Amino acid sequence: MGAEGEKQKGVEPFYYSHVWKNASLVALSVLCLPVSAVLVLFSLIVQRINGRDKVLQAEKRSTAVTQRKTILVTGVSMTKGLSIARVLSQNTQHRVIGADISPLSPGRFSSAIARYYQLDTPNGDDTEPYIDSILSVIRNEKVDLWISCSSVIAAVEDGQVVRLAQKQAKDAGRRFEAIQFYEDVVEKFHEKDQFINYIQSLDLPIPESHRVTSPEEALNVLLCNVGNSEDGNKKFIMKPIGVDDHARNAMMTLVPFDSPSQTKKYIHNLNISKSNPFQLQQFIKGNEYCTHALVIRGKVKAFCSCPSLELLMHYEPLPAYSKLNQEMLAFTERVVADGGNTFTGHLSFDFLVKDEDNVKLYPIECNPRAHTAVVLFEKTPEMADAYLSALDYRKDSGEQEKPVFPRTPTSSYYWFGHDLVSFLILPFLDAIFGAGSWGQFFDGVATFWYHFSNWKDGTLTVADPWPFFVLYHVYWPARFLECLYKGKAWSRINVSTTKMFEI
Repeated sequence: MGAEGEKQKGVEPFYYSHVWKNASLVALSVLCLPVSAVLVLFSLIVQRINGRDKVLQAEKRSTAVTQRKTILVTGVSMTKGLSIARVLSQNTQHRVIGADISPLSPGRFSSAIARYYQLDTPNGDDTEPYIDSILSVIRNEKVDLWISCSSVIAAVEDGQVVRLAQKQAKDAGRRFEAIQFYEDVVEKFHEKDQFINYIQSLDLPIPESHRVTSPEEALNVLLCNVGNSEDGNKKFIMKPIGVDDHARNAMMTLVPFDSPSQTKKYIHNLNISKSNPFQLQQFIKGNEYCTHALVIRGKVKAFCSCPSLELLMHYEPLPAYSKLNQEMLAFTERVVADGGNTFTGHLSFDFLVKDEDNVKLYPIECNPRAHTAVVLFEKTPEMADAYLSALDYRKDSGEQEKPVFPRTPTSSYYWFGHDLVSFLILPFLDAIFGAGSWGQFFDGVATFWYHFSNWKDGTLTVADPWPFFVLYHVYWPARFLECLYKGKAWSRINVSTTKMFEI
């Protein structure tokens, strides 16, 4: 279900068309429903046999805080929010509540969530209802700790919520903490040009980058390299600074092309303007990696990293004490130290590594919010205490503790629905209708089987099976039916973040 919705080369087969792909995915959900129902039933039976509820209540513990608190996790429609809620629910005695904008949020049906709140949807410039809806939950539930798992469309607004919620809590005479950066920090890291300028100010390496607000500015940089003996082979990628799903689909296109006229045509089709600026960034040939860090008052409390892609649906953890992981941790700690003791939130970097033997890192992007890689901490109880340290100022004194890493052995993660479509169904149809080869299909079968037999699904757990069922048989079918009814076109979806890339 996370496969691309269009072919990159040749004529698009009929099953990639708007009606066919939406209708067939709804039909696939219906066909697979009995299997999912059996999985849920099996999980419930195992829970009953193991006496799960009693065992968990007896084993729940926290060394950081002893008094029962109320913890709000927003973004529980996404795997990252759901994973954090599960870790806290399974390893502490605190009350965990969830919130998100969807009434059909898979997290709503999680046993880890004591209560679910539907938030108003951010709507362009009118974000006040969204902000007010979070503040209302924090106020009415007397939330002690808010863990924000922002989507890209609400990252800045969540930063505004922190200031307002802290002021309201102070006026009410109670304690409130949040794992969320302030809005000015979010903007500095989220905006690609501001991020690169900031990293450069720390004397850390960056790829050559230019902010462009018109096609002419981009072409001046690109075409001046043509014929230059030193820079003639230099390639760039065009990255929208704001949210632009249409441009994002072609973000890894390397420019300039061999033909100047082709380069001009491509650049002019990107709709570059002052209101829609782009980052023209040098393409660094190397492997891409991403990181996830929990940062509390200027200290990295938890950290992990894994190989990355532009649309990442498979998570394989790097060894905690590998040279590459430690270098990316050191980079993160350098940035975090500059943030000071009010620097609290989730911080994720994307790196290109040009030389893995000597580990030469080039940061290319930053997400000042939780990363789906947090799923790698699923079997790491210490992660719960790392979050709860936000409520324990005593841990701020003394030497820097080593951050929590995912416990070893750490599972790798995939999403069954994505792999089923991407590695089995689409390659099979492509082979039948001549859009692909049978060799590609059998390669896909081998990859699917390897993930299925050796990896772990990012949503399904025996202890909490309902979000898996709702994700594939309620949430996504409803989205596809909505697309059919309203004529919304999309190019691809990310199953783990429930994001649909509309075109």
